[in-house]
Amino acid sequence: MNTPQATGQAGNKPEPGMLELSALDALPQSAVLDKQLSGGFKHRYTTGPFLLPENSGSLDWILLNNDSSPQKARITVYKCGIGSVKTPVAPGPLLVTLDPGKSTHNANTYTEGFVYEVQVECSSHLLFPSVSVWPGNFGVVIPGSTITAGQFLRVMP
Repeated sequence: MNTPQATGQAGNKPEPGMLELSALDALPQSAVLDKQLSGGFKHRYTTGPFLLPENSGSLDWILLNNDSSPQKARITVYKCGIGSVKTPVAPGPLLVTLDPGKSTHNANTYTEGFVYEVQVECSSHLLFPSVSVWPGNFGVVIPGSTITAGQFLRVMP
């Protein structure tokens, strides 16, 4: 399978600001693994279930803080096996802290052909998530694969 290469790439390192695939043990800047998975957040949003297509190279989530103060959020990617209980996938639930106007992302390779869900827990309505699927290791989005902030659903308690 031919994988599209990102433009503006210098050697194997993408230009600043360009998205790239993360190692499963690599965490986004200002992120820590969150083992507690307990409350503490006012809002919970979900992509709902979606299928990774055959040609997917990675699943990427992005989070933007448009609030005027630093915000914390928990992001969890779940694998939703048909007929089984959904389970968090590596690297696991991530607790991120974002300064005003900042964004972060995490892109990892997951098994294509399976159903996934991304959940974002936060306390501000001004945190905006997005999810997209790439065919390779750099931020080239598969057309039609993006789930924008406006498409995330609020999970009612």
